[in-house]
Amino acid sequence: MESAFFLEILVIVTLTLFVLFICNYLKIPLIIGYILSGVLAGPFVLRMVGNTDIIDLFAEIGVIFLLFTIGIQFSLKSLFEVKRLVVLGGSLQLVFTTVCVLAAGLFLGIPLNQAIFLGFIVSLSSTAIVMKVLQERGELESPHGRTALAILIFQDLMLIPLMFITPFLAGPEYYQAPSIVLIFITGLSIIGVVIVATRYVVPRLLYYSARMKSQEIFLLSVVAICFAIAWIISQTGISLALGAFVAGLMISESDFSVAALSHIMPFRDVFVGFFFISIGMLLDIGVFLSRPLLIIGLALGIIVLKFFTGLITGVFLNLSRRTALLSGLALCQIGEFSFILAKAGESFGLIAGSVYQVILDVTLITMLATPFVIGGSHRIAGQISERIGDIMGPSCEFDLTRAGEMADHLIIIGFGLNGKNVARVAHYAGIPYRIIDMNPDIVREGCDLGEPIFYGDATQQAVLELAGVKTARIIVIAIADRIGAQQIVQSVRSLNPEIQILVRTRFVSEVPHLVELGADEVIPEEFETSVEIFTRVLAEYLTPAEEIQHLVDEIRAENYELLRETPSSHLAGIRVHLPELDVASFYIPPESPLAGTTLGETRWRSQMGISVIAIQRGDHALLNPEADAILQPGDVAVIVGSVDCVR
Repeated sequence: MESAFFLEILVIVTLTLFVLFICNYLKIPLIIGYILSGVLAGPFVLRMVGNTDIIDLFAEIGVIFLLFTIGIQFSLKSLFEVKRLVVLGGSLQLVFTTVCVLAAGLFLGIPLNQAIFLGFIVSLSSTAIVMKVLQERGELESPHGRTALAILIFQDLMLIPLMFITPFLAGPEYYQAPSIVLIFITGLSIIGVVIVATRYVVPRLLYYSARMKSQEIFLLSVVAICFAIAWIISQTGISLALGAFVAGLMISESDFSVAALSHIMPFRDVFVGFFFISIGMLLDIGVFLSRPLLIIGLALGIIVLKFFTGLITGVFLNLSRRTALLSGLALCQIGEFSFILAKAGESFGLIAGSVYQVILDVTLITMLATPFVIGGSHRIAGQISERIGDIMGPSCEFDLTRAGEMADHLIIIGFGLNGKNVARVAHYAGIPYRIIDMNPDIVREGCDLGEPIFYGDATQQAVLELAGVKTARIIVIAIADRIGAQQIVQSVRSLNPEIQILVRTRFVSEVPHLVELGADEVIPEEFETSVEIFTRVLAEYLTPAEEIQHLVDEIRAENYELLRETPSSHLAGIRVHLPELDVASFYIPPESPLAGTTLGETRWRSQMGISVIAIQRGDHALLNPEADAILQPGDVAVIVGSVDCVR
């Protein structure tokens, strides 16, 4: 029995590896390779697996780890920042989708209760697939990535009430009021337990695990927290995956979130692959081949419908046109939790077994299409935006068309932390500037502060032209959307070949492509942090400022290659100067016997080898004080000398 089990795992892993090699060679998303491997190995094609229970177990663990790591990276603070998107956006998307499916079902003669239930099934999207694709593309922190995640969280939470509503739709004989009340009370109790664990149990457990300085103990502690919290929360009816997401949010607020994430990531990547393989095993090729046009037609119709409802939701949320389009495209599939809901509907007699299998096949087709849809979403959104712009005008028409002409000015794309700092410096320096942002709340806040900020989507050439890109001197692109930044660079360079383009990006791997598209300077946060750290380290060792600046300039000029290779002759000119020297400050309290004495009277230089190089007195500094300078109460003396003497 054991040998047969390991043989099945070996065959699946080998087949998956072969399919992934082919997909990688053909530039096909690897998620598709996992799902296709499941289709081939499943019970409807090659039948390589006799019992899929172990695969389902691995798949469940994979989804738990995936949502757990997303929770760690997202944090409670980020969740509270998008609470409006979670509640309002999620509600609108679910209602719009359900109503559309309900209307279509009634038109086709489907009974009311079944039409509502089908609307529930279609309204749910795939958290696992969408988050995996967005994470791989580096778009999880982009505006549309955060919007999609917020709506997906709400959909996962709604699985519980939808499971409660299903018996009502099936008939009164399935309704059990006492059980619902009991689950509600249990839910409140578990929420209390989670709050207590977040404040007192989890931080202390991680702290004591880290103190033992054992990687194995710390890893097991993280896994135990993940599984325990996921199981506790699942007792309310919430899925284990969403419980794991909450566990990740709890750890994200601790000091050990980075270490926990780094330990879990390798396990997540392995087990998530099994999840996608198990999804592929559900596809019944026989059902698909018996009704190919129906299944493909339904899948395409659902993709279009969910894109439309996602777009309308974005419009109601007052999101930018681009963010609404990209969010709608990201949510255009049916999700894995729809399998659970559909299975419950079949057991209650709401849908027949044949309908259930059609739902599975349609769901899998939409899932298979998701990586391709998201991969081409920016191009699709750009084309739709241009068409809408031709009809309605640019999305920033209300503001930018009223802006006056400018020349030799600065354009700032994105008014986050980096954009605000650039605007602040430009204001102090008297440099004329304009700001473009596509978050209406940020624009409104900036307008209240008197900033020259305008609402618009900078990926549209019409917006850039209205901002005066053809006459501008510099443009600073400070947005989190990697693909959007690339499109802006390309558009700006085509409109103004002479403009200086500065781009902020997260990772150094994105630098070469942005430079190839036309950026003059690309500043990756990943290595700029390193530059700032070693600059301060060298300064602490009194390395001359000109040598430090020369090294920084050389690193930036070569796209940070010096930080990615082993030390070479490039660093030969940098030396640590006077390592035995130390600099410190010394406070003179009012009761100090030194108060009222001169520097010469202290005999610091003659007896201790210490020199006073400055005296800070209130808001004024006395540099290179003479021996007759008098120390006064409250002064701060800056001293220099050998390390032993200063300390």
